[in-house]
Amino acid sequence: MIYHKDILYEIPTAETGSVTDPTGCGDAFRAGLLYGLMNDMDWETTGRVASLMGAIKIEQPGTQNHRFSKDEFDDRFRTSFGRTL
Repeated sequence: MIYHKDILYEIPTAETGSVTDPTGCGDAFRAGLLYGLMNDMDWETTGRVASLMGAIKIEQPGTQNHRFSKDEFDDRFRTSFGRTL
């Protein structure tokens, strides 16, 4: 959930393939929030980007060097949330 200016946005969780390592998921989530804010996305989209970043991270071991392309991210976003970026 995101609460901003007396409005509560309920953000769904992104689908995950497996839970491998939660270390760094909060950092990945915050990176998604910052990305959305820096790119003038609305709160619902920003929250979904953040949720997906955390989901991608939890599937990977360790805290660094996880890679994905913009197309891969867009595909996962569409699969998880039924909408495009």
